[in-house]
Amino acid sequence: MKTASAGPALGFGALMRMAPVSLAAAALLATASAALSLAPFWMLYRIALELAAAQPDVAQVRHLALLALALVLARWLLMALSHGFAHWGAFAVLYRLRLALAQRLLRVPMGFFARQGSGVLRKTVIDDTQAMEGFLAHMLPDASAAATVPLAALALLFMADWRLALASLVPLPVALLFQIRMLRGSAARMHEWHEVQGRIAGRIVEYLRGMPVVKVFGLSARAFGDFAQAIEGTVHWVERYASSSAAGWAVFVGLLTANLVVVAPLAAWLHARGEVDTATVLLFLLVAPAVLQPLLRLTFAFGEQARRAEALLRLNTVLQAPTLAETPAAPNLPVPTEPHGIAFENVGFSYEGRGEYEAPALNTLGFEAPAGGVTALVGPSGSGKSTIARLVPRLFDVNTGCVRVAGHDVRDWPPDELLSRIAIVFQEVMLFHGTVRDNLRIARPDADEAALRAAARAARALDFIERLPQGWETPLGERGARLSGGERQRLSIARALLKDAPILLLDEATAHADAESEWLIQEALAEACRGRTVLMIAHRLQTVVDADHIVVLDAGRVAGQGRHHALLADCPLYRRLWDDQQQAGDWQLVDRRALPEQRP
Repeated sequence: MKTASAGPALGFGALMRMAPVSLAAAALLATASAALSLAPFWMLYRIALELAAAQPDVAQVRHLALLALALVLARWLLMALSHGFAHWGAFAVLYRLRLALAQRLLRVPMGFFARQGSGVLRKTVIDDTQAMEGFLAHMLPDASAAATVPLAALALLFMADWRLALASLVPLPVALLFQIRMLRGSAARMHEWHEVQGRIAGRIVEYLRGMPVVKVFGLSARAFGDFAQAIEGTVHWVERYASSSAAGWAVFVGLLTANLVVVAPLAAWLHARGEVDTATVLLFLLVAPAVLQPLLRLTFAFGEQARRAEALLRLNTVLQAPTLAETPAAPNLPVPTEPHGIAFENVGFSYEGRGEYEAPALNTLGFEAPAGGVTALVGPSGSGKSTIARLVPRLFDVNTGCVRVAGHDVRDWPPDELLSRIAIVFQEVMLFHGTVRDNLRIARPDADEAALRAAARAARALDFIERLPQGWETPLGERGARLSGGERQRLSIARALLKDAPILLLDEATAHADAESEWLIQEALAEACRGRTVLMIAHRLQTVVDADHIVVLDAGRVAGQGRHHALLADCPLYRRLWDDQQQAGDWQLVDRRALPEQRP
């Protein structure tokens, strides 16, 4: 499969460059605010010196006190502005990050979604991006302040007395040794933590999506038991982490808050010897804790960054995922109103992740779907029918050979241009949370009322739409849960008709319909097929006997192709499939009176 090359990996620096002005302003304002947090202590030191003078200057003391108050107010103002800019920038990063993820997911092959799983992708797109926003909004100002305060405090203390300033740093080397010891294996622990969280997210998504099966088969207790086991895994992880790091963390915290144990006795001794004055002792008692204590916040910020590193890795898994290759647009593309023929030329395709000895999904496959005609794909399960339909809109790309639409390789079409020429009616209908009108307008957002009604009427859906409680404005619920299977399918056909594309792909559109709905759907499909190139996947051969062209598939190869009567005569596989279905139909018509009586 040809794929586009990925760009450079996203790092924390790249995240900040998504909103450089606001985040830089937040960091600078936080730095200034942190520096100002020590200014009042310097003012108190100056006041103490003034009061200790032989003739204190009361006006100077008042001036210093007012200046200290102003500096406190300025510090809080700068801090508020810093957090405002940080949140502004963080939300801008969140927006750009989620937009980049959405754009990337639109361009990756469908196999990527199968490999990752919906729980992991949900966690990545929602939780991990939110984690980046929280980190930038809160940790960036805090880290900037925590890095600034110790340097500013040391500068003040060295200006007052270099001996006491050095004494305030004595616990630091021992604290760093304990910190290095605590960080050993932290990356592996964070990876294990995120794996546990991913399992929980996956279990939640699986449980909610499978609720009908859970209820019908009475799996509630077992499903909750599996979920409980995932939660217990989290609890055990926390217990192991706490037991392994509690002692080291306690020592680390104690050392960073204990420099007064060294500074205070030394200051008292120097004061008794007359080498430092009372004002200097007071300054060190107030400021010395600020030399090391902010490192706790800095350590916390680094820990948060380490925890975010695993989230950033998952974000890069999406942002670096290879995309379907794009080449310059082919010249002379047909106009959208013309029928487009489809041709498969020696196509080979294998799904990623299959075993080494598993046969490819398609192997040297070749056939043509004539422009403006109905081509049906039939064959046993696993013969490659759905794979063929996925290759036309480039949900996957071929490994060998090529797929042509209107004579042009699909890889030469601009993706948006190709998709605008294709409408699809899936076997499993996907409707979104919203109104009937919203779901139809997915195909054509600018469709007016007349176009909506015409598409619904052609799809035999207008009558039931108008009988809904709120008509076109009726909310459908998640995945159209408020509609029957036949109604959902007819809405899907109406959506395809509204798109008015020259190519229509039908993936067994009547597979789950009852008899009445099947008749209406067949009428709607007959309307939808007029004037279009149709590629129809069929399991019931009775529905394709009038197709212009039938392609019989077996193990990813073409076993026969032609019209119905010719295939009955010349294709053994088609004849066997037809006979099997005829016998199945005859069995369903057997009079129940001929069956043995069933007794309770």
